[in-house]
Amino acid sequence: MTETKLCKFCKTEIPKDAKICPNCKKKQKGKLGIIICIIVILVIIGAATNGGNNKSISSDNSTKTESTDSNNSKAEEATIEYTSVSKQELSDALTSNALKASDTYKGQYLEVTGYLSVIDSSGKYISIDSGDDDFSFVNVQCFIKNDEQKAIIMEMNKGDAITIKGKCTDVGEFLGYSIDIDEVITN
Repeated sequence: MTETKLCKFCKTEIPKDAKICPNCKKKQKGKLGIIICIIVILVIIGAATNGGNNKSISSDNSTKTESTDSNNSKAEEATIEYTSVSKQELSDALTSNALKASDTYKGQYLEVTGYLSVIDSSGKYISIDSGDDDFSFVNVQCFIKNDEQKAIIMEMNKGDAITIKGKCTDVGEFLGYSIDIDEVITN
């Protein structure tokens, strides 16, 4: 007498080693599928936790350094160079060709010079003006990331010369430029 099992779909008795049910013609899945699913889930969890790597970011007056520390043994360092640009240059680029301005500046690390035009009362952002173009529709909005930056800006006034180093996170013809501040330099 041969060993049998029930089809997982139609519940008909079929030979135990059958890979396809002779009655409903559906493929019988084995334990291999479950094992593969478990392995895939473990790989995804491992990738999501990034192997326990710690990241630390430090900055000085000219560069930003990002270090990845793996189990406190080796540290890789990459220096980020800032592209120096004035608020007026950003305005001109966006006004003449928004697509090109976005391609040129979005995702880039910029050192923007200009004049303080808006200081948000909640301390979340500031805006930079070119000084001689009071009616510009192009906004350079810079987002404050920490209390040290907030303290520097707290001592400034609208119209003061300022230089901001940071990453340009967005460029748009209506909202202008968005920059996450890495460093504030008073001029």
